[in-house]
Amino acid sequence: MIEHRPLVKRSADRSNTDNPMHRVLANFWILIRGRGAAAIMAFGATALMARSLGPAEFGMVILMQTYVLLIRALFDFGSVDAVVRFGVPAHDISDKPTLGRLIKLCRRIDKQASIAATLLAFFLAPFAGPSMGMNNLQVMILMGYSLVLLTTRTGTAAGILRLYDRFDILGKQMAIAPTIRFLGVAVAWWLNAPILVFAVIWASAYAAENIYMLWHARHKYNTHIKQALAGARFKDAKLSDFDGLRNFLWVSYWQSNLDVLPKHITTVLVGYLLGPAEAGLLRLARELSSMLAKPAILIRQVVFVDLSRSWHQGSNAFNLVAYRTAILGGALGLLFVLTSYFFGEHLLSSLLGNQFIGAKDVLTLMLLAASIDLAASPIRSALYAMGNASKALQLHMACTVIYLLMLNILTRQLGLIGAGLAAIIAAALTLVGMLLLMWKKEKSA
Repeated sequence: MIEHRPLVKRSADRSNTDNPMHRVLANFWILIRGRGAAAIMAFGATALMARSLGPAEFGMVILMQTYVLLIRALFDFGSVDAVVRFGVPAHDISDKPTLGRLIKLCRRIDKQASIAATLLAFFLAPFAGPSMGMNNLQVMILMGYSLVLLTTRTGTAAGILRLYDRFDILGKQMAIAPTIRFLGVAVAWWLNAPILVFAVIWASAYAAENIYMLWHARHKYNTHIKQALAGARFKDAKLSDFDGLRNFLWVSYWQSNLDVLPKHITTVLVGYLLGPAEAGLLRLARELSSMLAKPAILIRQVVFVDLSRSWHQGSNAFNLVAYRTAILGGALGLLFVLTSYFFGEHLLSSLLGNQFIGAKDVLTLMLLAASIDLAASPIRSALYAMGNASKALQLHMACTVIYLLMLNILTRQLGLIGAGLAAIIAAALTLVGMLLLMWKKEKSA
């Protein structure tokens, strides 16, 4: 078995030429450049589709995408974080056999999960579709859309690219789907295409970005790992080969679900309570607030590698990276909140049309919740690096239960505003709880 423990004593910081904070910012900048281009394309595609289809049909396509992502989340076992958490020590000492065994195991998990997700989504669609207000044609589209899940075995691939600091590839990958959607939707809008064409464009773009990542990760594996293994295939690789891996995957599974499921459940629940048009407005607000939600994911991707390495080596850079990144993220988010508060109505009217002005208030609330999540992202990565993943999961589970209860109550009473308030409450509770866990762990270390 392979154990991973931090050193008891903190070592001195690295030199400025290898400063972890500098490396984090450099990698984050690489990703944010790709994310910035992607955000522009994603917004353009969303705006054009909303104008072309109107609130009701736009909301229906969004519900299809949400359904697929919901099933995807149910079968996401967090292999990306496992490759980083258990791969960093082996990578740093060039232990290729251990790294190869870990990757083989995680790939097997990804493959089985993607097949199971596809089967469930495809055969559940005839029952789930009508419950979301879909007609027979839309149910057939939903069944076809479900096949895109065959391309979602990307967890291990993302982990390999992060392990080798190929954030440039990850940055480019983030721009693929939005670019395809923007170009495809522009043509569909020009031709006044029906809802089927928009759904095909959305699904094809999702598949393309997954295939791109899988190809590059396979190339990286063949170049840096496979050639050094002399034909070893590791068919006998199992979870017990790595001390703590089974528990880590289990915790990561629930954590990834808690990250994604409430957001998708929110869209489906609002569609059920208020109708597809309101669900479309909420999804539009989420799409716009993803200007902050996506960077929060990027921060976790970037800092987790360095935080894992710093904690494992006992470096004083651990707190520097965690807290400074949290402060920078929160400050950035507040700028977007203020912009939405003062100029949101004008921007929505100009870009999407007057029928979407109703999303203005919930957009501001969702941006505030996303700002809190942005500040919390490096803190969560720090807890994972410290070996406190299970406690972070327990906290997140409690906050998710509170969120779903508040969502149901406040949405029934206040409409879309209630959904935004519930998101803020849950985000704030999560951030405060994680800070308390981190401080407690540091005192006991």
